[in-house]
Formats: sequence, C-alpha cells, structure tokens
Amino acid sequence: MDRYVHHELRAVYTAFAALAVCVPVTVGVRGAPMTAYGVGRFALGLIAFTVVFTLLGATRLKWVGEIRDFESAVPLEQPPTAVVSLRRRPLNWWLLPVMLVPTLVLAIAYAPWIALLPLWSALVWLGQAWLAAGWERRNGKVLWRGHDTDAPWKLSYSPAVREVVSTPA
Repeated sequence: MDRYVHHELRAVYTAFAALAVCVPVTVGVRGAPMTAYGVGRFALGLIAFTVVFTLLGATRLKWVGEIRDFESAVPLEQPPTAVVSLRRRPLNWWLLPVMLVPTLVLAIAYAPWIALLPLWSALVWLGQAWLAAGWERRNGKVLWRGHDTDAPWKLSYSPAVREVVSTPA
C-alpha cells in the first residue's frame, strides 16, 4: 500500500525529473521553447489553472471534487506495515518514461514549448497532495491507496499515529 500524499509527491518529483531532461534536450536541439516574456505568461497561466483546478478539487462537486473521494474512503483496522518511504523511492519509475518520451518527441518534432508541459502535471499533483494533507490534518486520518488489488486507486484510511516526543527533565 502507498500513502496517498506520498503517491502524489512521487508523481511531482517524477514530473520535475522529466522537465529537467526535456528542457535542456529541447533547448540543445531546437532552441529556447519561448521568449522570456512568453515563459512568464505560460507560468502565470499554469499557476492560474492549477489554483482553479485545486479549488475545484476542494469542493464536493461530483466529477472534480477530491473531498468526496477522501470522505468515501474505507477504514482500515490498523495502519499498513509494509510502507515504502518517500525518501527511499522518490520517483515513480514507470511514470518517468511515460512522461519523458512523448514529451521529448513532441517537443523536438512539433513545438519546443511542449517541453514545459510536465510542469503543468507537477503543479496539479502538488495541489492534490496539498488537499490530501489538509484533509488528513483536519480529520486525524491517513489516506492510503492499494488496499483493494482489483481497484488500487480506491482509498482507505487509518487513524493518524502521532509520535509523542518527551524531553528529559
């Protein structure tokens, strides 16, 4: 099983890794994807889109709201024991070539600005991780993916375990 917030952050790191490969290769082969003014407008557009998408995800709307998915998660009796740490496995190794190859091919063959598209995915996934972390903090639960092998995208939750740190007197 995989913690939902870690799953989203792993996708963010993977998108940034794809971006770190696509942009230099595209610049080397085709030149700069866009002017400095164009990059600023592109980034501003991505941020605006991400904010709107994240705010829609914070609602309970039927097809876009993430909160309904969090609230419909099934309870686990105890937290899973075999959890892969985000530190030990920061990248999603099957997602990296899925993002990298088409982006690189389209950026070189069609339009150089396509090399910046992994940034859009990273911002959207970062917004989803932020929503899930806020929901977990408010509800005192931890969201997990993969409890059902037939539907690994379905969510479950366990009570949050808070470590008590004692200071010596």
